[in-house]
Amino acid sequence: MAARLGFKLVFLVATLQVHAQLDSVGLKLKEIQNNVILDFSEPVSLKIHEYIFNSPENSKKILERFFLHDDQLKLIFKNNNIPAELRYACISMTGCEQNSQKDPVKKGWYNLSYQTSKKHGLFLSNYIDERFDILKSAEAFCKEMKQIQKRHSNWRDALVVFCVGDALWQKAKILSGDSTNDFFRINAHLEIKYRQVYYDYVAAVYIVNYFKELKKSAKKQHEISSVPIDQFVTFDRISNILDINLAQLRLLNPIYKKDIIPNIDRLNQLNIPSSKVGLFYQDRDSLFTESSADSARYYPVVKQNSKATSNGGTVNIIYTVRSGDVLIRIADLYDCSVSQIRRWNNIRGDYLRINQRLIIKKPANRQAYYGRINKMTRAQKNNIIRKD
Repeated sequence: MAARLGFKLVFLVATLQVHAQLDSVGLKLKEIQNNVILDFSEPVSLKIHEYIFNSPENSKKILERFFLHDDQLKLIFKNNNIPAELRYACISMTGCEQNSQKDPVKKGWYNLSYQTSKKHGLFLSNYIDERFDILKSAEAFCKEMKQIQKRHSNWRDALVVFCVGDALWQKAKILSGDSTNDFFRINAHLEIKYRQVYYDYVAAVYIVNYFKELKKSAKKQHEISSVPIDQFVTFDRISNILDINLAQLRLLNPIYKKDIIPNIDRLNQLNIPSSKVGLFYQDRDSLFTESSADSARYYPVVKQNSKATSNGGTVNIIYTVRSGDVLIRIADLYDCSVSQIRRWNNIRGDYLRINQRLIIKKPANRQAYYGRINKMTRAQKNNIIRKD
């Protein structure tokens, strides 16, 4: 409570100081400009005014969230040879929120699409979405920005292209009639919702630099540690065994989408308060003893009856491999693990060939649902994965 009160007081004092400086924002931007061009304009001034006067409480929360991770983010951008100031893009793009209100399809602080995340090695499945891992999201953002910057003249253009996509940027360039790569002429022909991207970023850079003293007040109330998880376990069970509030578990582990850590072909990590690490290793065996309620809830079993088939109530569903298919994507579609697909089809490794027919075993009472997937278009399959 005292730390939060201190943060609020520091924010209030800093706000009053910035209020006195608004007339010289242009000069201040020139002072802090580094690798990314910071042009002052009326849209930038309006956004700064919004941060300071229209929604100061929300701005305080955004900065508080950002400063908790700033040191780690700065290191990631440095290691990727990306201008360190671009880490502030999470403030302008998402307000350091995991789900963007501007674009509900993209996820995480750095607004990553499904395709971009997969391209840069993030793990996405029905149960896990690493776009919600702030540091891994930042890593993927850096890699994508580096590729975009190679195709464009500077980091300012690259940031806007990251947000709008190459196709819309090229369309705006054609509509502008520009032949000199004039940023503002092209930007003016973007769709209205994208014209503000650059101005919002400039305002975010200004705000974070002139409230950076708040970083001293924004400290974690608890030290956090990661522990390995290699078996199925629910958040409910973790909460009960380790006496950790369920809401806190969700906050510390946003990558797990359905309040469970699934049993898949990878070692997962669970973030818990450091004070609970000893208890975790002490009660580890009981933690991983699945209750019948847990199993029934997440892995329903088809009951045997007179109508059940001889193979225990399951049916074989055929999936034909198409261009772009990989095992983890197919596993996502059929709500199973990669190891199960390998076992059912006697596959070693990850190689698949086009038109290869895979056997997928599913409960007989779900045959109609899973049987239709093989006939879907790629777009329809993508929708299933996103909804999960």
